[in-house]
This record gives sequence, C-alpha cells and structure tokens, in this order.
Amino acid sequence: TTTSTTSNHNPGRVGLSNLGNTCFMNSALQCLSHATPLTRHFLSNKYKKDVNLTNPLGTGGKLATAYEAVLKDIWLKPGIAS
Repeated sequence: TTTSTTSNHNPGRVGLSNLGNTCFMNSALQCLSHATPLTRHFLSNKYKKDVNLTNPLGTGGKLATAYEAVLKDIWLKPGIAS
C-alpha cells in the first residue's frame, strides 16, 4: 500500500494490495473508507454502541470489528510514501 503525500490530500492509503481476485473488494473498501461520516464513526469507536451482539442471524460484531481494523490500518498506521 502507499500513503497519499500530496499537500492538498488527507492522509490515507491508496492502492491496496490484491490477493488473487480481490480487486473489486479492495476498490469497495477504499470507496467506503472515503465516506467521511462512516469512517469517523468507526475510527472514534462510536460504532460499538450500534452493534447488535445478540442477534442470532448476525456475526456477533465480527464484521464491524474487522472493518474497524481495516480502517485503522488504512488511516492510522504509517505507510510507504509514494
């Protein structure tokens, strides 16, 4: 992955590495990560109060927690400058 370093851009990574046929998933994750209100909700941990941990048809919060980890990796970890 690379980090955006242009002076007018926000931090964040672009060009996620593909593993096999993951390009569509990676492009969707990058688009979602630039949906500012959603990303702020996850990075501030406010999403945790919205997760239904007891729904027998749900994932017990695993999907939301995994998405939080992806966002933190994209937005908060230092990356390789391009």
